[in-house]
Order: sequence, then structure tokens, then C-alpha cells
Amino acid sequence: MSRFLKVMIVLLAIAAMATPVMAEDMLSLGGQMRVRGWYQDHDLDSTNSFIDQRLRIGGKLSVAEGVSITFRTDFSEQSWGSNAPYGRTGWQLDRSHLDLDFSAFHLRAGQLYAGYGLTQVVNSESTGAKFDLKAIPLSVFFILNDDNDEDSDAYLYAANYALKADAFNANFIAAGQKDGGLEDVMLFSADMTMNIDAVKVSAELDYFTGDDADGGDAIGTQFFADVAFAASEAMTVGGQFYYAKGTDENDETQYTYLGNDFNGYDPFMDIGTGLSNEQNNFNRPFDLGTALLNNFDSDILDGDVVSTGVMAARLYVNSKVSDALALGGAFTYAEPDEDFGVFDSAMFYTVGMTYALMSNTSIHAQVEYVDLDQDLDDDVSSFILGGVGLFVNF
Repeated sequence: MSRFLKVMIVLLAIAAMATPVMAEDMLSLGGQMRVRGWYQDHDLDSTNSFIDQRLRIGGKLSVAEGVSITFRTDFSEQSWGSNAPYGRTGWQLDRSHLDLDFSAFHLRAGQLYAGYGLTQVVNSESTGAKFDLKAIPLSVFFILNDDNDEDSDAYLYAANYALKADAFNANFIAAGQKDGGLEDVMLFSADMTMNIDAVKVSAELDYFTGDDADGGDAIGTQFFADVAFAASEAMTVGGQFYYAKGTDENDETQYTYLGNDFNGYDPFMDIGTGLSNEQNNFNRPFDLGTALLNNFDSDILDGDVVSTGVMAARLYVNSKVSDALALGGAFTYAEPDEDFGVFDSAMFYTVGMTYALMSNTSIHAQVEYVDLDQDLDDDVSSFILGGVGLFVNF
């Protein structure tokens, strides 16, 4: 076991023992332990099944009034049977930042998460600083991804202006991403959410422009809308629409987000369990070709089928059957905006459930089936994904 990891374990043990004495005034801890099993059948000829686990611990040190330090770390994030040296596999420090909360503004600096947009169109976790004004609902951040010394640095920056009312809120976002001497992409985005009695309406419009990493043009126009209806206190039904413009030009690259996509965005598979956007994930839907390439063998889809854009409609339902049991399901139909003559459409079926076994302890299960209408191989046109997980929150 490395010396650094030994020190971290000792410090966490000391903190855990000291919590009853100092938690009220200074230290608060929380986290989650999870164990999950996965099944993947990507081409109906070969399958993959495995088990993974993760222990996540996060804490906040309230140093003084308005001054705090936050950390979050993951231990043993690994698959069972990986045969890695004990204590060295899957350890990472996600967040480590300070917060200064003044009457007029808030400053966060260090290793942090920053993201904006209903579709997480700006989404990154790295080292940087975030600044929030309170009188004016303005939030800005700067993240330094790579200090390239003599070369141009790689960085991400963004600003979000928020409007809020009792039943309505909106955000206006401007962001930029620069990597070295070539990539220089700008994003302009606006989103809104409105509540009308039992109906909730949300929408977002994003526009990308600039230069891609190869010196070509960065393009991207995408739209998202969601209408959710609370049919009862226990059931919500809704519909969603996705559109993104694709391109077949060799000197153009479609962008669907800025940042390192730490949190990810997988709405087609999200039905309320803790298993979406993880091992069995479809990823972002706005570039349908790229998302399908992540799940099908390269022999089935051409590796150059990217920047296709998308046109998709999704229906979903979530139901709280009892205090312990919740069910969810969704169906999505999607087509590429730019037809490369390789695939015409894809259909996504997802069902899942969560069940509270004990206090702070729940079991989640989810099954996903994707049917692809493609022109290359009729024998391989679908995949099945399944997962089950045991989650303990503390």
C-alpha cells in the first residue's frame, strides 16, 4: 500500500472518530457504498457480465463563518477480480476546494465541478475557480485543463445569468473552450423551466461556433424540450423532443457540449435509478452516430459515422408504487439528422425499479433494449443491457 494512501486512511479514520465531538461545529461527513452487477449483450453473439464496487466519502470542514473546505474521494472503484494490488486500484480525489461566502458574493477555488444547462451543455470537473454574485444572479467560472508551459494553455470558461420567479426561471449561458493553438469553440445557450399547475415545461437551445481541434469549423445547433404531467401525487408522465443539426462536411465537427463531461448526460436511459449513465450507458443523444458507435462493434457501424445530429421523441413514466417501491419506464425513437446511408433509425426501451430494503439502503434494477435499423448486417442490429445494484447512503 502506498505511503500516501496510508496517510489518507489514517486521516479519515481520525476524522471518523472525531466526528461525534466536532461534527456540529466543524466537520460533516457523508457518502455512499455501492456494489453493482452488469450484463451486456452488444451483438447477440457474445456477452459480458461483471461486478463492480465503489466507496465514496465526502466531507465539509467549516473553518470559520463563511469559510469552508470540501473534499470528496472514491476508494476501491474497481471491478471484482481485477487482480490489482490491494488499496491501489480505483482511488481518486474528485473534489478538493475552498469556499469563501461573503455577503455580496461567493468564491470557490480548487478542484471543483462546474456545469450549466438543462442538458449539462457545459460540464466539467477540474482545477479552477467559480465566482457567484448574489445581488445580480450571475455565475462565472474558469477551469485550467492543461498548463502547456511554452505552448498555448487548454482551458474552459463560462458565464451564466439566471432569472427566477415563482413559477418560471431561465438561464442565459456563454462559454468557451480552447485547447492549444487550434481548438477555439464558443457556446451560446438559453434554457427555461415553467410550472403551470400540474404541468412542468422545460426547453433549451444551444449554438456552437468556432474552430475544432483539427483546424476545421466547429458547428452545433441543438434543441431540447420536455413536458411533464403529474397525473397524481405518485405518478408522472411526460414527453421529450431532441433535435441537433448534423454535418457531412469533412472540415466540420459537431459539438454537443463543452468540458470533460465528468457527470455525463444519458437521458434516453434515465428512468430514476442509480444505474443510468454508468456502465450500461448510451451517452449523449445529440450526435446519434457517435453514441451508437459506443455500443456497437466497429464492424457494424462505420467508424466515420459521426456528427450525424439527431431527431428523437421520448415518452416516459415514473411511478411511486409505495413508500418502498418506485417504477420507471421509457420508449425513445431516434433518427439521424444527417443520413450517411448506414443506419435509418434506432428505438430504445428501458424499464427499471428501486426498492428500499432498509433505512438508507436500496436495491436498483434496470434493463435496456436498443433496436437499430441499419443497412450493413441484418444479423446484428440490437443490444441488451442490464444492471442491478445495492446502494447504502450515509
